[in-house]
Amino acid sequence: MCLQGKRLLILGGASFQISSILYAKLAGYYVITCDDTPENPGHQYADKYINLNTSDLKGVLNLSRKLEIDGVLACASNSATTTAAYVSEKMGLPGNPYKSVKILSEKDLYRSFLLTNKFNTPKYGGYSTLNDFSEKSDEFTYPVLVKPVDSSGSKGITLVKDLWEIGKAIDYAMKFSRSKRFIVEEYIEKKYPQLDGEIFIYNGKITTYYLGDQKNDLEVNQFVPSSINYPSLLPNELHEKIKEELQRVIDLLKIKFGGVNIEVIIDENDQIYLMEIGTRNGENFIPEIIKCAINVDMIKMSVDACMGVEPEIHNQKGINKYFTTYVIHSNKDGKFRSVKLDDSIRDYVLEIKLMVEEGADVFRFCGSNCMVGIGLLEFPNLDTRDRIMNKIGELIAVELE
Repeated sequence: MCLQGKRLLILGGASFQISSILYAKLAGYYVITCDDTPENPGHQYADKYINLNTSDLKGVLNLSRKLEIDGVLACASNSATTTAAYVSEKMGLPGNPYKSVKILSEKDLYRSFLLTNKFNTPKYGGYSTLNDFSEKSDEFTYPVLVKPVDSSGSKGITLVKDLWEIGKAIDYAMKFSRSKRFIVEEYIEKKYPQLDGEIFIYNGKITTYYLGDQKNDLEVNQFVPSSINYPSLLPNELHEKIKEELQRVIDLLKIKFGGVNIEVIIDENDQIYLMEIGTRNGENFIPEIIKCAINVDMIKMSVDACMGVEPEIHNQKGINKYFTTYVIHSNKDGKFRSVKLDDSIRDYVLEIKLMVEEGADVFRFCGSNCMVGIGLLEFPNLDTRDRIMNKIGELIAVELE
């Protein structure tokens, strides 16, 4: 149980943060939301809203001291994780080490950490300009990936097949980098689908592990997840090895607690690559689908832990059904009219969460910032899931004006 009147600062008020705001209110906390987007829908549920960029370390720290907060949470926001760690460390609140969170949130620092500690990592280089890269360009064999170092949601990523494409790819990556840095890294051929999902850590140990198999709409963008199917169908022995590698990262970086968003690929030799580890709950309502699937509330546990309350798991379910988060999207630009559900899919839809309103601009799906909404789906068996998901774009169709 929480102590009434304690103050929680939640960094962000977007759709993906609403669940954490609502739970914190239900638990009796005084909730302050903070970002520089007053129109975000989550702010209406908070007790107080402050207009301040969540990447402003000192600004958010000064605000936190002024408000005398008891906890700070970055939920489903990669850019806010370092701020939450910085504030908690400076104020002596429950949190994870700032330096460790910074390593995990910036791809060049994270790849360096992996290499130093003998984890599998693609050959990579971190740069600030095209000229910086040009001095090292002969070290790479194409194709390569160009990525902003500090962006999430697959924004700003390009597969580059030869040197002549690199300048355009760098310009694109830099549009999505707050620090104006990018990495170039070797492209790893995958044996299985990429794994996406969450773990929960408490007292430095993994207490919950739930990953799914990513699918992509290849007609639009091969790197942006269009759906994640849960649970993952990879062999159990590979999942055990992934857990071991994740726990080694946690131990080395002294991560204490929280929901952690994970992206993993496995190459043709069954080598595990921990591509992304974010000290936050995932976007795309991943915690919500996990709660439906195994009755573990990652949002509740994250709020509890950052307020100094031991998170508890009650009545965890076994896996007896199959679930999917589907990113509703368009393959072209236009004005949004509606989402049309085919009658054949209605029995499998748990919820449709729209991110845009009628008449709003919709863009071709090139990153998570271009989604129309999220569909949470439940299936009784694999055959049904495969049948439905093979034509999902027809069954949940975006209609444009």
